[in-house]
Amino acid sequence: MFTLREIALSLSCFVLLYCLLSAWVLTAWRPVKSLRVAQQSVAAILFALRVFPLVISVVITFALVVPSFQLLEPRSIKDGLQATPLALGISALILIVFSCLRVIVSQARTMRVATRWLDGARPFKADSATAFQAHGEIPPLTLVGVYHPRVLVSESTIALLSAKELRIALKHELEHMKSCDNLKKLIFRCCPFPGMAKLEGAWAQSAELAADDAAVSDQSEAIDLAAALIKLSRLVRVEAAPFHVMNLVAGSLSLRVARLLAWDESSKSRRVRIRTWFVLPFAVAVSLLVTIAYSPVLGLTREVTEWLVR
Repeated sequence: MFTLREIALSLSCFVLLYCLLSAWVLTAWRPVKSLRVAQQSVAAILFALRVFPLVISVVITFALVVPSFQLLEPRSIKDGLQATPLALGISALILIVFSCLRVIVSQARTMRVATRWLDGARPFKADSATAFQAHGEIPPLTLVGVYHPRVLVSESTIALLSAKELRIALKHELEHMKSCDNLKKLIFRCCPFPGMAKLEGAWAQSAELAADDAAVSDQSEAIDLAAALIKLSRLVRVEAAPFHVMNLVAGSLSLRVARLLAWDESSKSRRVRIRTWFVLPFAVAVSLLVTIAYSPVLGLTREVTEWLVR
């Protein structure tokens, strides 16, 4: 009974934290879009906010809730499970199972479509390990796959674009590969919550703008990428795989083309990029604080969980 109470209480705390933090993210993410920083940083912040509820809920559950129960709960108590933690625990199990099913189903559907696209494909260049020329009806230029991502180029794209336009378009997709954007889309499937579609859409838009910025290094390349976007937007649209792909012709094309046509070296240099190591001092300070105050925090956690089961 002790173990069952621990599992039910841990799951209850997890689902409560996850829902509360997710609700907070829904109200807090919108100002990020207007930050005057590089789009790489905007995309990174939006991704961090999207997965924040899941990560923090898991960390607090395993770092505080479980240890507080193991260390401070008397094992001699024979109380049964209360209705509230039992209901919340069942809700948490439903959430976990639903998340796993979302990941499995979306990955299976994407792999099925990607396998069909890759059927008969050949390397776009003789030494290419990531770019393939595909036959049949596929999106113009697409990054598919999570573990072994590949860039698929349609025959119509090769025929339509000039050599320079095709080179910069491929570079754009390779930037998505470096950023592991397909993996990030898969991670989104692990943390469902109502109303998150707009946040995920804002992240996808920022990811496209970030890949544009990373691929372009001078005004000539910016013009070539803008021309490629305009030309490929006129092709007949092909339904893409449901998840885990990054298409070149995605996001707000008018915004992307306008940004590319307005590109200049000074504007790119003014875009401040928030580096990961900027948060290192804060992370160290939080770690030291948690280490010093761990025992009191465990006691406080136990009091909160006791209130939950009353």
